[in-house]
Amino acid sequence: MPDNDLCSTKIYTNNCNGSCSCNCGCGSNVGPAGPMGPQGPVGPQGPQGPQGPQGPIGPTGAAGAAGATGPQGPAGPAGAAAAVTVGTTATGAPGSSAQVTASGTPGNVVLNFVIPAGAAGPQGLAGPAGPVGATGATGATGATGPQGPAGTVTVGTVTAGPAGSAPLVMNTGTDTAAVLNFTIPAGATGATGPQGPAGPAGPVGATGAAGATGATGPQGPAGPAGAAATNDNAMLYNDALQTVAAGSTVTLPTNVINAAGGSIAASGADGVTLAAGTYLVSFVSDAGTTGAGDLDAALQLDGTPISYTETSLTETGAAEARIALNALVTSTGGQVLTVVNNGTAPNTHDNSVLTVVRLA
Repeated sequence: MPDNDLCSTKIYTNNCNGSCSCNCGCGSNVGPAGPMGPQGPVGPQGPQGPQGPQGPIGPTGAAGAAGATGPQGPAGPAGAAAAVTVGTTATGAPGSSAQVTASGTPGNVVLNFVIPAGAAGPQGLAGPAGPVGATGATGATGATGPQGPAGTVTVGTVTAGPAGSAPLVMNTGTDTAAVLNFTIPAGATGATGPQGPAGPAGPVGATGAAGATGATGPQGPAGPAGAAATNDNAMLYNDALQTVAAGSTVTLPTNVINAAGGSIAASGADGVTLAAGTYLVSFVSDAGTTGAGDLDAALQLDGTPISYTETSLTETGAAEARIALNALVTSTGGQVLTVVNNGTAPNTHDNSVLTVVRLA
């Protein structure tokens, strides 16, 4: 129930200022203050205030003054005297341009020369090969020239002069910065070398245009008498189309044999039997494939292909090509010469001709 004693609910000091409204009066009859009550709970945090404006940016400082340029250093020592030496000298292809290239350093220049060989001369009548001459003695090396003045050397122009003319070198620069222009004559026409042995015949190419007839060279001295020629010869042919399996021989059923000495005789329908001796053999045929593959053929003696007579043409599809074999064949006596398909796939043949001529 409520307390009706209004004075008991208030605390007064002993100094009453007359503003009391209770009837209990003022005086020293007020009791001592009671103990402090417990602290109340912390209230909730208030909202964050707005961010203040950014302060102004301070002024940029003035740039510092540029430093003074230092004095120029003393001149360097004079360069060493330039030297020019000859490096390599090579022979270029006939008709090519002469070349001079510089390597090394500006003070030590090395000149390398490429001098084209002379054009081949006209072919003279074939004469016997002369004996090989003795090799001449090597000339002594010349003394080293004095060192040239200081400077640089560069290559200017290189011009081909006519054969037999004197080579020229002209400096179009200065004594200390030389620019050398070269005029190099073409080499003299070399002597005709001896004829090499006949190699295996390649496929027959298209006939080129006839060249101009060259001047006739001087006739060489007569060679030693050769062995007596023979008149033994034979021709075997087959103009019909035939299919020749891999490893099989080309059939040549028709033959014309002129061999009074009996050195060449027919061997069935495939080839000829050769007596001991050396023979010039030629075979031509229109060979073909029914699809992609090789056209293969070789001469053989007693069933063994002669390696240097083999030919092989690769075709990317069905095709026909003229093939040819030419060789010198030596028989030890009684050996059978035939033509074989030495490839791995069958070939067709027509217009096939084998000729044999005894040489010795």
